[in-house]
Amino acid sequence: MSVNFSQEEISGLKESFNAFDSDGNGSISTSELRSLLRIVGEKYSAQSIKDHMEEFDVNRDQSIDFSEFLQLAAKCIKNKSV
Repeated sequence: MSVNFSQEEISGLKESFNAFDSDGNGSISTSELRSLLRIVGEKYSAQSIKDHMEEFDVNRDQSIDFSEFLQLAAKCIKNKSV
């Protein structure tokens, strides 16, 4: 999926990413992803969270880094606009 965010959008997404990266390690864990999706109003089962991690964790390090987060954000924005 191609991501075409403006610099302003990327800055805002980086702020959001940092807010959910509660341990400050530069990535979002499964539990942090669950919190993020809950706060933005999405309700997912444990299996669905696991599926999201598998889909967006491209480097398979069991977390979502910022570049992977941009892909997740693009999908969420696309799904909200449909």
